[in-house]
Amino acid sequence: MPKHGYENIHEANTDVASYILGYYSQIRPHSFNNYLSPVEKERQFFNKTLLEVV
Repeated sequence: MPKHGYENIHEANTDVASYILGYYSQIRPHSFNNYLSPVEKERQFFNKTLLEVV
C-alpha cells in the first residue's frame, strides 16, 4: 500500500488484484496443498501424471 494511500478506487483495485494474482495465488504456500505453493503443487501433479503415462 502506498504511504499516502491510493488516488482512487481503481488504483486500489489494480494493486489488490496484482497482489492476489501475483504473490498470494502463485507463490504463497497454502494448507490445502500441504503447504506447497500452487505453482509447486501443479509441477508435482504434472510430473506424477507424466510418470504414470510412461
